[in-house]
Amino acid sequence: MAASPKLPSNFQIKSFDPSTTIMKKNELKISNLYLHHAYREPSPTHLTLLSPKGQSGFGATVSNNWAIHDGPDLSKDAIVARSQGLHMQSGNWHNSFTIAFEIDGLKDSTLQVMGLGVDKGTDQWSIVGGTGQFTFAQGFINKKLHKVVDTGNIIELDIYAIFQTKYTHTYTRDGPKGGDAGQAREPKYEPHRLETIKIDHGDLIYSIEYSHIDQYGTKHTEGRGTEGSETGIIELGPTEFVHEVSGTLGKCNNIYTVLSSLTIVTNLRTLGPYGKETSESPFSLPEKKGGSVVGFFASTGVAVGALGVIVRQ
Repeated sequence: MAASPKLPSNFQIKSFDPSTTIMKKNELKISNLYLHHAYREPSPTHLTLLSPKGQSGFGATVSNNWAIHDGPDLSKDAIVARSQGLHMQSGNWHNSFTIAFEIDGLKDSTLQVMGLGVDKGTDQWSIVGGTGQFTFAQGFINKKLHKVVDTGNIIELDIYAIFQTKYTHTYTRDGPKGGDAGQAREPKYEPHRLETIKIDHGDLIYSIEYSHIDQYGTKHTEGRGTEGSETGIIELGPTEFVHEVSGTLGKCNNIYTVLSSLTIVTNLRTLGPYGKETSESPFSLPEKKGGSVVGFFASTGVAVGALGVIVRQ
């Protein structure tokens, strides 16, 4: 697979920690862009469509296709985007346009912009939407007059926005580990994020109950078994994820192989062991590290006979 094109150093895109939804929040910062507000010959990049009271009078409507450069030197610095849309005189120049990016890695991505003034007026425009990589974008553009040139004005821009993209998670199953006693139990709903784990235990692991959020933000409770003499309840924080589930095996009624202990490892802490550790068949799930455990499947009876994990990559 080809590597993603490298963006200019003044383009910064940062992803936040996963949330309980299927959308991922990202931060966009672009500094030191320069919009060429060219309205004089020989090559103006706007066209007056309506001028009922003159080209700058009330109601004047102008189409624009302003070039945006990654530096102030219009003859040397590359065009990275274009501002394409309309501005209308309604007491001040009201702008409604699309910033269409032209550089590798951001082609077919846009930002939708509204606000007053170009080289005059307010010192900010609003970002009210986006497409491509910048879906659901919201933010602002700081702007100021950088320089007056023969063809018009050069406006310095600094862009800040938050946008959302859809996760492309894959889900795998690892295990189960344990014996073959008990009834197989599967989650009724596909888990997306684990929230709480309840473990009934004593000399063995008697039951596992957990709550999770599905891909649509709905909370579900899964699992269960029999009660133990002790109960361990794990509540995961908003940025906490289970990386590993380990344990050992033992005997139920000196006959059936079941889970005797469990330890839960998150990105922040280690919890357990719950139950009674033995030297028999220690295990760790998932065997391939790197994802987060979002759910379980198991065989249960008097105790938990076997346990597997559902992993989100």
